[in-house]
Amino acid sequence: MLNIQQNTNHYLEDGYSHPYTSSELLAISLGYKEVFHPHSYNQRYFILNGKKWIHNLDALRHKLNHEYGRYITDEELEASEPEGFGYDVTAYFEHCVVPVKALSKTNGFKELMRQVSLSH
Repeated sequence: MLNIQQNTNHYLEDGYSHPYTSSELLAISLGYKEVFHPHSYNQRYFILNGKKWIHNLDALRHKLNHEYGRYITDEELEASEPEGFGYDVTAYFEHCVVPVKALSKTNGFKELMRQVSLSH
């Protein structure tokens, strides 16, 4: 098993250190390999089987929608380059999105729902 606690910093070529985010640590624990890239989030991205790890789907989609002047679909994000962008949308939904059913069973969510009142 990978001990991610021992290696939480990555030293970039310029010597500046960016601590790994929880999303990056998750990617590493799932077998994604780190690739240095100066224009990527924290100057690195993570790749497994030709697909790039997604840290935040909303932020990524917002950036690409703005860049391309149109809505970018999940299918385009997932499709390999050059037709698409080569992101691992499937892994994002498997590992990064808390299922609504699971969330609704938590005590914090139940308490929040008790405190919420809706008016029409």
